[in-house]
Amino acid sequence: MQTMAPPEDALTERFARIDERFDRTDERIADVDRRMAEATKDTNRRFDEVNRRIAESSKETDRRLEWIEGEVRGLKGEVRGLNKGMDSLHSGIHRATIAIWVASAGVIAAILAKGG
Repeated sequence: MQTMAPPEDALTERFARIDERFDRTDERIADVDRRMAEATKDTNRRFDEVNRRIAESSKETDRRLEWIEGEVRGLKGEVRGLNKGMDSLHSGIHRATIAIWVASAGVIAAILAKGG
């Protein structure tokens, strides 16, 4: 009765098992490579989407800033107009005050002239 396989058969069987392990390892590596390629595509797609959104947000921000700057220019113009109006009103009040003083002085002079 033979208890051991001949050495050549044992080596052949051992190498066959090693070859099977290498084949399974190659399959796993190929699967990892495939998943990495898919993940890379997905990541690139997501980065492209983020970059697109950033560009859109930047354009919207620029548009809003231009609108705000226009509004500020308009308000500055209105304030200048109000300042001119206030200057004109101030001049008018100043002239009216002088006229009242002159009229008051005339009335006082008239009262004093009558001997009042």
